[in-house]
Amino acid sequence: MSLLRHASTVVSLTLVSRVLGFARDAAVAALFGTGAVADASVAGLAIPQLARRLLGEGALNAAILPRLAGRSPPEEPPGAAGAGLVDERFVDEWPVDERLAGDAPAVPAESLGASGGEGPAGMSRGSRLDRPHAVASARAIPAGASLAGASLSESRFAGALVLVFTLAAALIAAGLGLFMPQVTALLAPGFLDDPARAGGAVLAGRLAVFALPLAACAGVLAALVNAAGRVTRPAFAPAAGNLAVLAVIGLLALLHAGGEPSLALALLAVATLAGAFAQLVVIGVALPYRPATLMPDRAALKAALPVLAAAGPTLFAAALPQLRILVANASASGVEGGVSALFYATRLVELPLGLVGASAGAVLLPALAMRGRPEPAAGGSLLGHALVAALALTAPAAMGLALLAEPIVRVLFQRGAFDAAATLLTGEALAMLALSLPLQAMERILSTAAFAQGLGRLVTRVSLAALLLGGVIGFFFAGPLGLAGPALGVVASSLLALAGLWIGLARAGRLRLGGEDWRRLAACLLATLAMAVPVGLGARLLAGPLAAGGLHGAPALGLMVLAGLVAYGLAARLLGLLPRR
Repeated sequence: MSLLRHASTVVSLTLVSRVLGFARDAAVAALFGTGAVADASVAGLAIPQLARRLLGEGALNAAILPRLAGRSPPEEPPGAAGAGLVDERFVDEWPVDERLAGDAPAVPAESLGASGGEGPAGMSRGSRLDRPHAVASARAIPAGASLAGASLSESRFAGALVLVFTLAAALIAAGLGLFMPQVTALLAPGFLDDPARAGGAVLAGRLAVFALPLAACAGVLAALVNAAGRVTRPAFAPAAGNLAVLAVIGLLALLHAGGEPSLALALLAVATLAGAFAQLVVIGVALPYRPATLMPDRAALKAALPVLAAAGPTLFAAALPQLRILVANASASGVEGGVSALFYATRLVELPLGLVGASAGAVLLPALAMRGRPEPAAGGSLLGHALVAALALTAPAAMGLALLAEPIVRVLFQRGAFDAAATLLTGEALAMLALSLPLQAMERILSTAAFAQGLGRLVTRVSLAALLLGGVIGFFFAGPLGLAGPALGVVASSLLALAGLWIGLARAGRLRLGGEDWRRLAACLLATLAMAVPVGLGARLLAGPLAAGGLHGAPALGLMVLAGLVAYGLAARLLGLLPRR
């Protein structure tokens, strides 16, 4: 199976997961709107959701896969002592050409997917990196033997990894559960004067925090599965998790539990646990080892502990972009309904953003790993083409979200408990937050390049500075601007991160765009401005139908989207952005 086929598979599963995630968010919005239950659930489930993105969806690949690849291959020939340790269903699924491939760099998966992923069940970002890491891991397996020749010590090492990471996550979960009131005060300081929201967040957090060990176990299993060259099942796991979450939310609706805040929050926490467990099961059934061989011994546990210690910096670097949203939530917590409204707005922004991250990990990362230092030509560089592609996708999406923020929220969310006031609040956040979309997309491209070129410290330094700036601006402007203030903090943080990465890569000689790259970037912006004219005029002419919302407003909104696509396509063709046949 070629790299492009894997890329298309991962991107397709990303889209499926995002659609299911939207259905999940729309259901929660209809049940709770932007009220106290919604605010409390978003704040209380913030850490478990972040953990699922980082631990259960691939961030551990960078810490685990190189260690698997570096272990000595077994001396026994296929069929000797190591034979039978691996489920024979997977023996013939490793392409011969990939067994002989070279190494690929270790890159934190979440560096591609900032500002959040797919809520409780976001895109399996580790899957986007799985192929290059799996190719590197092939060096630990003799050609022709596949995984059937894995030694017993290797399987015990895998079992030790599962054990130590799961136990470490369980200890962290226990500590967070014990100090959840203090954690909630840190994540949502605006709840201090609202006992209902604060107490609800503590309740949801204490229940859902036990998703951490499930996510850690799933993350290690995903790395082991990826080392066998399998990307489909780990990539499908987030979609399975979303299905499980939807099932619990459906039960919540059938029980009419929305009127009982404590019961509703408990069921939402259970939904998070169900999603984490579903992802664990989907990944676990693809494990290339027989369960009986995973029992670790003392030597395996001793070898696994340094891997656990080394995972800390990797997870920290991977978490920094997503912490941007947690900081924004904290600054929005003083606005009644602000935390949940910002969450809904973020979900809409993350749909195109997730597709950019999936494509970057599946296509750009392996290409950069093979080329090394970029060599720009008159026609443009590889990294330049990736930046153009990211801007071409996200700039028109950002313009559409900004101009049609309120109609989009009204059509997609306004039903049930999600009333007109919730629409105004969410639309206010979306209009500002949309401006960060192209910035974050290009930031992810440059982060991918920086990690691929061994400049991970640059990403960490820049992300920390951007996080600090976003927090200062978000808290400062939350008073005068309302919910637009925290959203402005996200925009400023994204802009600083993009500028810092761009300057750092350029100084290191890793980012040198050709004249054609600059021309095409400018063409993207001009085509986006051309698209804004018909969309803006159409929004005024169709203000009545768009105000209807729901199914009545959907045709008018669809017409606006179609008009924008046509205008952007024509402008892009005239400006030479699209290839001429």
